[in-house]
Amino acid sequence: MSEDVRFFEPVETTGFVLRPADSGTTVDCGFTPGAVAVAPEGEAVWGALAFEGGDVAGVRFWVAPERRGKHLAAAMLRAASPVIFDAGARRLEARPPVRDLAAIRAALRAGFRPDGGISRGAAWDGTEALTLGLLPGDGTGPSPRVLPDLPGGNLTDGVIALRPLAPDDFESHLRHRSSPDVFAGAALPLPPSEAEAREVCEWRAAVDWLRGRSALMVIDDGSGYQGTIGLYDVARIVGTGMIGYDLRASVRGRGYATRAVNLVRRWAFREVGLDRVWAGTDLHNTASQAVLRRAGFRLEGVERGGLPTLGGRRRDTLVWAVLSSD
Repeated sequence: MSEDVRFFEPVETTGFVLRPADSGTTVDCGFTPGAVAVAPEGEAVWGALAFEGGDVAGVRFWVAPERRGKHLAAAMLRAASPVIFDAGARRLEARPPVRDLAAIRAALRAGFRPDGGISRGAAWDGTEALTLGLLPGDGTGPSPRVLPDLPGGNLTDGVIALRPLAPDDFESHLRHRSSPDVFAGAALPLPPSEAEAREVCEWRAAVDWLRGRSALMVIDDGSGYQGTIGLYDVARIVGTGMIGYDLRASVRGRGYATRAVNLVRRWAFREVGLDRVWAGTDLHNTASQAVLRRAGFRLEGVERGGLPTLGGRRRDTLVWAVLSSD
């Protein structure tokens, strides 16, 4: 990347002016800015950008607290990317911390794609990062999402609501997933550690949703966390995804699982665009099999050795599926 990127002509937008940062610019952003976004009239600094590298140019961004929530970061990235590409970069890369969901969403709105996975110690604060990249031909965003946000923030049928798992769910989630009757049905029948449960609630579930891997939701009947349901192993190229669910023992038998499966099934077909949703059950889990039958799933056969056991032997599972055309 040419050093001339530091001396580009100011870029004027309807909301701000992006100009090179000069030696007199003072911004409490935690890095030395290469460019700043200022108010159209006046010199108030609303945001800052920094670039480093050659053919692959890393970008870091910051928005003043009073300007957050207005999509300024995405707008700055959109304004700056043509300048960086014109200066010789062939890829622009952002590595926000996995816990900074606002920064990840900003990069997605600017057209960056989550193509590099999670990298340990690679974020600008030294923690785990989600690597997102932008190429000259990608456009200026937003990046296509495999798993869209839930309409209105939740799915509901008037009796239960499904919402994304959140940090505040940690204690309920750990307690629930530590119940023997719940983790016995997991892919690996073990309870999560406290660190694993905290990680899932604090950032992993949200990041996996944003990068299109899985959508983990809480089943809430109005009195709080009653279990979870998720759409996993999403493969848009072939139009398939797997559904998995669990409920607290105290609310079983009320039809919540069937309601949750129906809500996710409809969302997967109508909003995600899948054609086939499947599920696996233990051979002896008749309750789960009844849920799937009520939700329109059909038994397709036995998957030999579909899941592991703690003893080393594998266990057979039943495979169920429903098609968008059913």
